[in-house]
Amino acid sequence: MSKLFRILLLALLLVLTGLFNVGLIEVRVDEIRYHVGKIAVDEHAAKTFGIVAKYELIKRRMLHGEEDVENYEMEARVAALTSSDESEEERRRKKSRAVYHAPVRGMLNLIRFAVGKEKVNPVEENRVLKALEIGYFWERNRKYPEAISIYDTVLSMPAVDAEIKAAVLAHKAFCHSMMSEYDVSKDIYERVITIYPNTQAGILAWKLLDFLESMEKERERVRKETLSDFERAKQFYLLMDYRNAIRHFSIFLQEKGFSRLAMEARFFKGRSHEELGEVQEATTEYGYIIRKDKSRRWARQANRRMIMIGEFYEHKQQMAEEARRQLAAYKDEGFMNHIDQLTELVGESSLRKELMAQGGAGRAQNRVGSEEVLSLINEIGSLDLTGEEARAKQEKIEQMKQELFDKGKLSRTEMKELKRMQALKENAYRRPTAIKSVIDENASQLKYLYNKRLRRGAKISGKMQVSIRIMPDGSVGGTKVVQSNLGDNTFENQVVERIENWRFRQVPDSLGELTVNYPFEFYEEE
Repeated sequence: MSKLFRILLLALLLVLTGLFNVGLIEVRVDEIRYHVGKIAVDEHAAKTFGIVAKYELIKRRMLHGEEDVENYEMEARVAALTSSDESEEERRRKKSRAVYHAPVRGMLNLIRFAVGKEKVNPVEENRVLKALEIGYFWERNRKYPEAISIYDTVLSMPAVDAEIKAAVLAHKAFCHSMMSEYDVSKDIYERVITIYPNTQAGILAWKLLDFLESMEKERERVRKETLSDFERAKQFYLLMDYRNAIRHFSIFLQEKGFSRLAMEARFFKGRSHEELGEVQEATTEYGYIIRKDKSRRWARQANRRMIMIGEFYEHKQQMAEEARRQLAAYKDEGFMNHIDQLTELVGESSLRKELMAQGGAGRAQNRVGSEEVLSLINEIGSLDLTGEEARAKQEKIEQMKQELFDKGKLSRTEMKELKRMQALKENAYRRPTAIKSVIDENASQLKYLYNKRLRRGAKISGKMQVSIRIMPDGSVGGTKVVQSNLGDNTFENQVVERIENWRFRQVPDSLGELTVNYPFEFYEEE
C-alpha cells in the first residue's frame, strides 16, 4: 500500500512539475511579449511617428497641392501602418491561461525579489499600454477630444516612465494643434522640453514647436493681408487653422454659392471638417460635390476622400466601394493603383469593434494617484495663469510639497530645489520659446561654419544634439555634443565652441543655471 502511495505521490509530483514547467515557459513567453510590446509602444511614442508624418503631410500639401497622388499615398501608408491591434483570439488565450499562470508568476517574482531584481507584472503594467493603444486609436481616427481624455488618464497613472510620459504629452499637444488650439499645444511642447529634456520626445518637441510657430507667423500674415473670403479660407486650411477655414468658406458659399469656385470651396470646407474629425459634416460636403460637380474635377477629389475615409479611417466598405465605382468611370487609375497596394495592410481592428460598439465609451477608467515627486514637477510645469486660476494652482503645488515632506519623501533641500525650479520655469527669459529665439538669432553663425567646412571639401550632413548650460547672467557655462550623426569631430568642436560665446537673457542669480538639449540640423541647400 505504501509502495502504491509513493508511486501515486511521485506521479503527482511529476505532473505538477510538468505543469509548472509548461506554465513557466508560457509565463516567460508572455513576459517577453510584454517587453517587446513595451519597446514597440516606447518607440512608437518616443519617435512620435504619426505626429511627424502628419506635420510633414501638411507641409507637402502647402508645396504640392491637395491633388498630388503622393500625398494620398503617404497619408494611406501612415494610416495603414498604425491600424492593427491585438486580436480577439489572443485576448481569449491570455484570459484562459491567467488562472494557472498566477502562482507561477508569483514564484518567479519571489525569486526576483530574493536576488534584488525588479518584479515583472505584465497584467498590471499592461493597463498603461492598453490605455495608450486606445489613445492612439482615437488619435489616428481623428477623434482628438477622446484621445486627449485617454492621454490625461495615462499621465495620471503610477509607474509610467519619463520616456512614455514625454511622448504622451507630445501626442496630446499634437491633438490640441489639430483642433486649432495652438497656444495649448505650444505650452505642452514647452513642458516636454522643460521637464523631459533628455527624452527623444523632449528633443523632437523643439522641432514641433518650431513648426507650430512658423505656421502661426504665416497665419498672422494671412490675417493682415487683403484677401477674398475664398483665398483667406484656403490659406487657413493649408496653415492648419481649420475652424477659420470653415468660417470663411461658409461666408463665401453664402454669398457666391453658385460661382465657378463653389465646388472647390465645398471640397476644402469638407477637408477642414475631416481634419477636425467631423466626418459626417465632411461626407455631406463630398456627397453634394459628387452629385453636383459638372466639371468632375472636384467630384473626383471628393470620391478620393470617400475612399480614404472608408478604407483607412471609418472602415466603411460600402462607402469606399461606391467611390471606387465612381473613380473607375473617371479613369483615375494612378490614384487607385497607389491606394490598392496599401489597403491590404489595414488590419481588422478588434479594438475598433469594441470601442464603436460602446459608442466611444471605451475610455480608460480608474484614474490612479499621481507619481509623487515627478507629478509635483509636472504640476509646476509652466504657470502662464492669472488671477484665481494661478492662485489655485499655486496652492495645489504647495499642498503637494507639504504632503511629500510629511511622508518623508522630500527633504528641506529638495523642497528648496523644487521652489527654484518653479521660479525658473516661471521666468519669461527661460521659457523654451525665449531660449529658441536666442538660438535662432545666432543660427547664422553655425550656418557660416557649415558652409565654410563644405567649401574646404568636407562632405557632411545630418543632425547633432548639443547640451547647453545657461548661467543666470546669460553666459554659456559649458556645452557638449550629446548625439551626432555628422561624423566630423572638427566641425562638431567648432559648433560647440561658437555656442559657448552666445549670450542669453540675464535672470536673477537665485534662479540658478539651466541646461537644455537642442537639436541642430545641417544640410546642403539645393
